[in-house]
Amino acid sequence: MNLHIQKNGGKGSSKGFYIALGVCLIAVGVAAWTTYDSVVNYAAPDDKSQSETVQSTAPANNTVSGVYAEPESSSRTEASSSKASSSSETVASKPESKPEASVSKPVKAAAAEVTRYSYPVGKTVVQKFSTDPVYCKTTLDWRAHTGIDLSAKQGETVKAIANGTVTKAYQDDKYGNTVIITHGNVEAWYCGLDQMKVKAGDTVESGQEIGTVGKVPIEQEEESHLHFVTKVNGEYVDPLTLLK
Repeated sequence: MNLHIQKNGGKGSSKGFYIALGVCLIAVGVAAWTTYDSVVNYAAPDDKSQSETVQSTAPANNTVSGVYAEPESSSRTEASSSKASSSSETVASKPESKPEASVSKPVKAAAAEVTRYSYPVGKTVVQKFSTDPVYCKTTLDWRAHTGIDLSAKQGETVKAIANGTVTKAYQDDKYGNTVIITHGNVEAWYCGLDQMKVKAGDTVESGQEIGTVGKVPIEQEEESHLHFVTKVNGEYVDPLTLLK
């Protein structure tokens, strides 16, 4: 009787052990599944958020409120190209000012047209123009002769070589009575006059009488003559290059 009870009790405890073992295995399986699912679900949202971030970031470089934004390099390229085009336009426009360089110079031509004037007295020259010193019989020394001496008798008429204006009529210590007349760009000095028939401010015509031949104090040892001087733009020039 007791032996039968013990056998039955052994069977019951063995059965309970297997039930407990099964429950433990089920619990372990459930725990393993739960852990796996959690890991999978935890990793998945990151990929999704990253893809969403990439998608939301990518168009930001190109659009703003539906308007396409121009890349910075593109705007700089256009700016530099616009500067280059404006520079090329400026360079291209410069040659327009060049025709001014081809302006003719009529001044020399005009001067060439008035290089010859009438003689104030006869054409006989007794002393030529010289910038080198020449001997003077009156002063007994050597000096430049910045005019010409035209042979003429005392009292002979002295005429204007061209139309002009009398700028000065005065008595000079060295050259006697002197009349200065401006003929365009030529200034003529009629020196050694006896009578002066014009005064400063008078206008004269070519061939008009302006005085008569007298004496030249600094050249009184020379034969009777008119001392005649010409200047062009303030510089002494040989009167023979102007007279005809």
